[in-house]
Amino acid sequence: MFGNVLMLTRLMLIASLLYTVNTFASDWQALHALLPKGTQLSYQVIDANKNNVIAQHQQETLRTPASMQKLLTATASMLYLGKDFRYQTLLTGALSNIKNNRYKGDLRLHFVGDPTLKRQHLIEMLLTLKKLGIRNIEGDFILNDSQFNGYQWSNGQAWNDLGVCYTSPANAIIVNNNCVLGNLSLKSPQAEKATLYIPAYEPVDISSNVDVVTKSQREALFCDLEVTRNSQNNYHLWGCMVPRKRPFGLAFSVNDPFQYASKIITQELKNLGMTLTGVVRLESQKFDLKNDDVLARYQSPKLDELLTKMMKESDNLIADSLFKTLGAAYFQGPGNFRNGAEAVKLILKKHGIDLENAYLGDGSGLSRHNLMSAELFMSVVKFIYQNDKKLGLLSSFSVAGIDGTLKYHKGVRGKQFKGKVIAKTGSMKGVANLLGVVNTEYGDRLFVLILNGYNQPESNLQSQLARDENASQYLFENAFFETILNLK
Repeated sequence: MFGNVLMLTRLMLIASLLYTVNTFASDWQALHALLPKGTQLSYQVIDANKNNVIAQHQQETLRTPASMQKLLTATASMLYLGKDFRYQTLLTGALSNIKNNRYKGDLRLHFVGDPTLKRQHLIEMLLTLKKLGIRNIEGDFILNDSQFNGYQWSNGQAWNDLGVCYTSPANAIIVNNNCVLGNLSLKSPQAEKATLYIPAYEPVDISSNVDVVTKSQREALFCDLEVTRNSQNNYHLWGCMVPRKRPFGLAFSVNDPFQYASKIITQELKNLGMTLTGVVRLESQKFDLKNDDVLARYQSPKLDELLTKMMKESDNLIADSLFKTLGAAYFQGPGNFRNGAEAVKLILKKHGIDLENAYLGDGSGLSRHNLMSAELFMSVVKFIYQNDKKLGLLSSFSVAGIDGTLKYHKGVRGKQFKGKVIAKTGSMKGVANLLGVVNTEYGDRLFVLILNGYNQPESNLQSQLARDENASQYLFENAFFETILNLK
C-alpha cells in the first residue's frame, strides 16, 4: 500500500515537472515568432550558479559566429601569452658600425604584427638613431616581415570588403592600423562631382570620379559608391552619392603594407635630415637577433589592454594579429591563419575546452568559413566566468547602454537592460549574435544567442512600429533578454 502511494506521488511529481518544463519551453518557443521567416536560430541559457540549462534551441548546430569568434582568440591569448605580453618592434644594427655620423652597413626593422604601431612610433625610433649620431646610412634599410607568412587575409572573407579598414590586412608590417582616412565632400550645393580629400602626407594614390545624384536617381540607376583596388596602394573611387551637408568619411585599407611602410620611412628619414645611400627593401627570412644590437624599440601596451580594445570595439586587426601571433608562439615559426587556428584549439583543449568539429578560419570572425555552435561557445563562456579572477576577460565585454558595441545596441536598449547585459556581439550581413552574462536579481545567467540567415524584407514591416528594417531582430532580442531578466 505504502509502495503504491510512493509510486503515485513520484508519478504526480514527474507529471508536474514535465508540465512546468513544457509550459516554460513553450514560452521560449513563442519568442521565435518575432523573427522573420527562415531565420536560423540557436541559443543556450544557463544558470551560472547552479550550472544547469534553463533553455536551449538547436544548440549543437554549427553556424556563422562573426565577431563572437574574438572570444576564442582572447581566451587563448590570455592563457598562452599572458596578460603581460607586449609586441616588441625592434630596429637593429651594429653599434660598432657608427663612425663620424655615418652608419656603414644595413639596418633592420623587425615588424611583428603589432596592431598599435603608428607612424609617430617609427619617427621616434628614427630619432633614436639620430641621437646615436647617425646622419648618413651607407647601406639598405631592411623591413623584416618574417614573423608571419601566408595570406594576409583569411580564406572566406568577402572580396569587396578588402578595400575598407575593418578588413585591414593582418600582415607582420602594420603602420597606422594599415588604414588611410579621408572624405568626400561637395564644394557647392550644385556640385555634380564629389571632391575627394586625402591627407598629403599619406603615401597612397587615390583618385575619384563620383557623381552627385538625388536619392531617386541613385535608386533608379542602382548606383552606389565603389572602389577599385590596384597594386602598390592605388585606388579609384567611383559611382554615386547623394548630396549631404557634412563630408562623407572614407577609410581605405592599405593592401600593400610594405609599400606603405617603406614610403613612410623614406619620407621621415628625409624630414629628419638623414640620408640613405641604399634602398628600403623587404626581407621575409628570419634574421637571428643575436647578430645585431638593438638600436631602438617600440613596445605595445600589455595584452589585457589590447584585449579590452579588441573586445569592446570589436577590432578585427588586433584579433587576427593575435591569432597569427599565437600560431607563431605555439609552433615556434612564422604565424599564419592555419597554425593560428590549430594553436587556439590546442590551447583551449589543454584547459578542458574541446572545440570538437568547430572550424576556425581566423581570429576576428570576418571569415565566412568559421563555424561554431551555441553549445561550444557556452563551454568558453562558462570557463571565463568561472576563472574571471585569473583571466579578467569579463571586463572586456561591452555593457548595455554604457560602452562598446552595446552602448547604443537597440536589442538591449532600455533602463531594464542598462548595465545588466554584458556581452560580445557578432554581426555581419545576415548575422546577429550575442553571448555573455545577464545580471538578474535571481543570479547571473550565461547565454549564447546566434541568429544566422537573418533578413527582414521591407514589405513585411509594420509601419506602426516606426522602426528600421531590423525591427524584428530587436523585438526578438528585447523579448529574449526580458525573459532572462524575469527568470526566477
